[in-house]
Amino acid sequence: MSALLTKIKMNQSPRFQLYSFKTRLLTVLVAFVICFLAVLGRVFYLQILKSDYYTEKAKSQHERTVILEPRRGRILDRNGRILAVSIKLKSLFAKPAQLDSPSQVARLLSPLLNTPYHKLLIELKSKRNFVWIKRKLPPEQTNLVKKLDLNGIDFIEEFRRYYPNGNFAGQLLGYTGIDSQGLEGIENKYESLLAGKPAAYVVEKEGMFRTVPLSNIPKIIPDQYSLHLTLDSTIQHFAEKALREGVLKSRADRGTVVALHSKTGAILAMATYPGFDPNRYQLYSRAIQLNRAATAGYEPGSTFKMITIAAALNEGLISPDQEFFCEEGKYKIGRNLIHDSSPHGIMTLKQVLKKSSNICAAKIGMSIPPARFHEYILRFGFGQRPNSGVAAEASGRLISPKKWQTIDHANISFGQAILVSPLQMVSAANVFANEGQWVPPYIVDHVRDKNGNKLKEIRNPDGKVIKSFGMGIRSPVVESSVAGLVKEYLISVTQKGGTAERAAIKGYQVAGKTGTSQIYDQQLGRYSKTRYIASFVGFAPASEPLVTVLVVVEQPRTSFYGGKVAAPIFKEIVQRTLLFEDVLPFPEEGNAEGSIQGKTVTR
Repeated sequence: MSALLTKIKMNQSPRFQLYSFKTRLLTVLVAFVICFLAVLGRVFYLQILKSDYYTEKAKSQHERTVILEPRRGRILDRNGRILAVSIKLKSLFAKPAQLDSPSQVARLLSPLLNTPYHKLLIELKSKRNFVWIKRKLPPEQTNLVKKLDLNGIDFIEEFRRYYPNGNFAGQLLGYTGIDSQGLEGIENKYESLLAGKPAAYVVEKEGMFRTVPLSNIPKIIPDQYSLHLTLDSTIQHFAEKALREGVLKSRADRGTVVALHSKTGAILAMATYPGFDPNRYQLYSRAIQLNRAATAGYEPGSTFKMITIAAALNEGLISPDQEFFCEEGKYKIGRNLIHDSSPHGIMTLKQVLKKSSNICAAKIGMSIPPARFHEYILRFGFGQRPNSGVAAEASGRLISPKKWQTIDHANISFGQAILVSPLQMVSAANVFANEGQWVPPYIVDHVRDKNGNKLKEIRNPDGKVIKSFGMGIRSPVVESSVAGLVKEYLISVTQKGGTAERAAIKGYQVAGKTGTSQIYDQQLGRYSKTRYIASFVGFAPASEPLVTVLVVVEQPRTSFYGGKVAAPIFKEIVQRTLLFEDVLPFPEEGNAEGSIQGKTVTR
């Protein structure tokens, strides 16, 4: 008891009270300093050491980047006419959580969008935050939906590829999918240039998931190019019209036309019938969508004889004044029998081509050693892709000379047992319009960047050329004198007594060659006796060639001869093209021997 009283007295003493106060004050100050240093350290850590991290994190909470589908570059013809363009359309979407009544919304939208009610209802009842209702609506549907003013229903602006000329050059251009990605043709071949990079802009988040653009942040400009083709819309129209009429008249399955500017190799027209409309590509079969001018192989038949004769002349194995015995229409090679369309006896080299003798062509071709003949075939551009810039080019099929049997050697000489594409064949014939030089065909003349600059090549950041456009490098095939002789023979084909009198154009000299080839029947294991391919390839005016054109008609039923089926189509296209290009005729001269050429007038 006495000890307790003593302790109480000490606590009440002034000295003890002063000591106790200092201790408490020091404790509080130390605690305050520790807290201050902790806060200061945390602030230093957040504001200095982790500044960049938290700045970005704050932005991510208040801002978001919206990726926009880029507007594809345009495709134009050589005169600047638009062949493909992207137009703005609205795409309809819904936020199911914000809908007042999914069933009511589905009932209202179903008749406007031509979409089944139950299909819409399933989407609108989804637990997702965002669902597509319909992509790229026509303007009239967009306006009708907007008038409903429905909660949870809104639009996003997208682009739709539009081909203003419908089925015009459809197989060449190709088409794009729902997300504007190139799926076929030129659209697919040049996807990296036409699509460019996606555009983006930054938006600031507001309440209820709304966003508004930040005006001080510039848009990212897409890096797409516009493509300027060598195609001439007028000549393409001539080709498509003449081909359609010719195929229907002959009751054929299909047809193909390729037209080149003779001197440069520029592709002026590339048509396939039946055609298709890229705006509605889903309605057409895959077979119709194919660009047969570049992708399909066929046996060229007698059009190939010009290559055989040129190779033999260039090798010095035959001479212009040499005569050949054509076996009166039948020639046996081993167990195989080669026929001519009509019996012939002794013929000059010019007559062999003019009358199109298979037998004499076989004899001439077999005089060339297989390896050497094969080399000439490659020189003319067969057995390899032309690299014209057209999508999905075929290389054709060429048997290795080591595997040639005697009958293969003979058949190849007159255009069978070899597969070529129409683009390859017209390029080969164009050698004789260019004094014996092979001129690479091409479809893209140049591109223009986002600033409108005309470019003939695209380079990577290191300066290396990754794509180039325009004319390619010519390569010699045969001597110019040989090409001149063959051209003279080809002119005779369209003159009186030749197989292509129907290709003759009054007032111009026309050089060309007919072709009639049997279609190989895989099931029967032999050539069909009822299915044929009729063709004609040529150029005009012969002395100063402007245009080189190939016409291929598959399985005609009125006649299977190229001179009767394909030659008139060629005539229609070339005659209209020459007049369009102001190459004036001399009507009194016709296509007779030694006639004067048409006169070119500069526009």
